Amino acid sequence: MKIDLHYGNGTVSLEVPEANVAHIIRPWQDDKETDNWAILRRAMAASVVEDFQKAITGRCLCVLLDDGTRDEPFEDIFEQLFAALRTCSFVRFLICTGTHEPDTPQNNRITAQIEKAATKAGIGKYEIQAHDCEHAEFTEAGVTSHGAEIIYSALVNDADVFLVLSDIKVHYFAGYSNPIKNFVPGICAFRTAEQNHSLALDDKSTFGVHPWHQDGSRRNNPLACDQLEGMQLIAKERAVFTLATITTSGQIRWAKFGPVESVSAEAFAIVDQRNTHTVSPAGRLIVSPGGMPNDIDVYIAQRALELTKSAVTDDGEVLFLAASPNGVGEAKTMENFYHRLTMPIDEIFNSIESEYKLYSHKPYKFARLIRRLRRIHVYSQIPDDIVRAAHLCPAHEPQAVIDNWLTEQPDTKITIVDGANKIALYST
Repeated sequence: MKIDLHYGNGTVSLEVPEANVAHIIRPWQDDKETDNWAILRRAMAASVVEDFQKAITGRCLCVLLDDGTRDEPFEDIFEQLFAALRTCSFVRFLICTGTHEPDTPQNNRITAQIEKAATKAGIGKYEIQAHDCEHAEFTEAGVTSHGAEIIYSALVNDADVFLVLSDIKVHYFAGYSNPIKNFVPGICAFRTAEQNHSLALDDKSTFGVHPWHQDGSRRNNPLACDQLEGMQLIAKERAVFTLATITTSGQIRWAKFGPVESVSAEAFAIVDQRNTHTVSPAGRLIVSPGGMPNDIDVYIAQRALELTKSAVTDDGEVLFLAASPNGVGEAKTMENFYHRLTMPIDEIFNSIESEYKLYSHKPYKFARLIRRLRRIHVYSQIPDDIVRAAHLCPAHEPQAVIDNWLTEQPDTKITIVDGANKIALYST
């Protein structure tokens, strides 16, 4: 059977005999509703918007929104949302980059979309900034119980109310991508992100577990709890609203507007229902992060492997389809991400466990997966020598990898996952 998977700005077509297919898993896409505007209009119900407008009228609103590494349909969101912001005295739009680069084509496109929509909606006074974790003016808010110093952008100090635009999905160590992450690390200093992300080495910091989860047994995520404490130190007594969405390739499947905690908790439950699956591990796994921007580089794409690794058996093999036109990752990630990943496996663990440096949780988790599996084949635009140096196997023809699997073991079972950055797999 022919299976099309996202890759970069296009697709890759693979042939896998139906008898060898264990599962084909894609993000939520089975609803008949395909109109982003209709879904957003329902989310912006009159009574909810009225409460919000009462809170913001004549006051300074800070809108925190995801950066260009996400694939949110901001143009549609801005079109529906911005009319509700006209009663503010001032609106500051802050693109929450965390430790990502602020000046990118993707973030510049978001800025242009904000300017266009704000002018059309008649928003009088506004400002747009992309957060810079190294060069922003910062304020210190205190220290969390886990020891993270909360150092955040001073740009939000004059805000009376916060509105967070967040696309909700599973996150391999923060539980879920969610509005809290727009505060920590979204608008924080490098040091804060480093201290918070050191908790990613704790196995309890994993997907599907969050302090706002409706299931009380699924709240003990040290890293996510630390992020929540940080948000509370920043926001203090100020109201935080959110427009949360769940999307698939830019198509909104669900949206809700309202107080941040209740909306987030509901979103987590829906993500659990729609984008998590329990499967029997197969000997072979094919993973696509979902195309651009989710496979823009290996650093970004890796999360897809972490979210789906339970679907492959020990000593199994993975075919990873990650175009990575920007290479391994941003320049500032290289030393503690890629260069550590090229060390002997035992040295990777020893170097990170002795002293955590930001980005080193990535080679730590990669190394654990590499050690467990027989081979990870990588189909990408990255030169072969760079792939091999990281204990990975370059694949020039993904179909040839599958054909070799079938030659070696004709009855092998293969699980195929597309859009894996938004899917979490549990094993039976």
